[in-house]
Amino acid sequence: MPLRPRTWLLGSGTVLVLLLFSLIKVAAPDGTQRATTLQFLGRFHPLAVHLPIALLLLVPLLEVAAFFREQSELRQSAGFVLGLATIAAFVAASLGILLAWSGGYEGALVTRHGWGGVWIAAASLTCWGLRPNHRRVYAIAMLATVCLLIWTSDQGGKLTHGEDYLTEYLPGPLHRWAGVQKDTSVDPASFYATRVQPIFTEKCVLCHNPDKFKGKLRLDGYSQAMRGGKDGPVIRPGNAAKSELIRRVTLSPQEKDFMPAEGKPALTEAEIHLLQVWIAAGATPQIPEAAMQQLPALAKPSDIYEPLTADYRAQSKTIMQLESLLGVRLVPRSQIPTDGLILRTASAPDRCTDATLQQLAPVAQFIVDAELARTKVTDKGLSQLAAFSNLRFLDLSHTAVTSAGMNDLAKLPKLESLNLTETKVKSEGVAALKDKPGLKHIYLFEDR
Repeated sequence: MPLRPRTWLLGSGTVLVLLLFSLIKVAAPDGTQRATTLQFLGRFHPLAVHLPIALLLLVPLLEVAAFFREQSELRQSAGFVLGLATIAAFVAASLGILLAWSGGYEGALVTRHGWGGVWIAAASLTCWGLRPNHRRVYAIAMLATVCLLIWTSDQGGKLTHGEDYLTEYLPGPLHRWAGVQKDTSVDPASFYATRVQPIFTEKCVLCHNPDKFKGKLRLDGYSQAMRGGKDGPVIRPGNAAKSELIRRVTLSPQEKDFMPAEGKPALTEAEIHLLQVWIAAGATPQIPEAAMQQLPALAKPSDIYEPLTADYRAQSKTIMQLESLLGVRLVPRSQIPTDGLILRTASAPDRCTDATLQQLAPVAQFIVDAELARTKVTDKGLSQLAAFSNLRFLDLSHTAVTSAGMNDLAKLPKLESLNLTETKVKSEGVAALKDKPGLKHIYLFEDR
């Protein structure tokens, strides 16, 4: 006896639910960015996710209207809309899993959002199956689905806009009721704004920014710094000695956990002292400069920030065009436009070739850090790097460059750190670079 269409659809939907649960377990977001077709498809998730949200919220409205007006047309419409919502929920959940796995996401928030999406798909299918013959159970299941939808949407909003997205402007009297504490604003004249954040911007934001936050730590703002990283808070207000941030910046540069890493300029004793004083005083963003005693005079901006390049803002249009054309990222090193740009290729290393470096010539003078690991750059491309007159940090690990190309790198006047790990460069090939003024670090591990 052939299966009825509804039974067949329920069976097929159940199989898809099980596949989604298996997929989110197998393809759990691990923080690795994968430049594949899957990431291209996954990026349709923010577009697709709004359809099931709208449809699932429309279903109870149609059901209530049908109940009070006793119109069968509305009841039939509710069933049709629920069917569409179920299909849309499966599509959105699938695309979301692909995006999370291939887009470089990880953490509890993205995991909760992903599981919420899968459960919404399962709940929608359950409601669709219960609706014809179990109206009371269906009503309860529909209510639970809407609540799950609201919770999952909240997780998505936090993931996209920050964890305080819904509560940032919550009226004061509702704070205690909602169980949240309003984040204190940063006083622009405070000790934090005038002393601490400039240190973070100069020495830390290069690796701990919205686009590249190592250890899941961002230091481009007060709330981000206080949130900490993947291992928890790095600042313990009132206790500088127990703050992971202070421990790391005071280690020996030879230690694995020393920060800043990769040969980047270390904090001075005066800068470390300022951080210790600020943390010991409570690490607030509001304590005034005048309240802190026995501190050196505030340096002039010109003393704190030595320009690394010219101001790149006049070339903003060219920068955006090159990013679109070449498939690379040209990211500001900090909020200071004379700190230059970082060339990033990690999202699509195969697209960066010798020709790419040649095409970057119009903005080469603004690039201070070139992350070319695993790209298709060869010795021929190294001759193009001569135009990168302000380049300080260069990562060529896992590329096809050889010892023959090192003479071109010797022409870079400001090069400080060079990573040649897993290349064809031999120890004798870098001999000419070892006495180069300003070059502090050459990484040449497992050369072959």
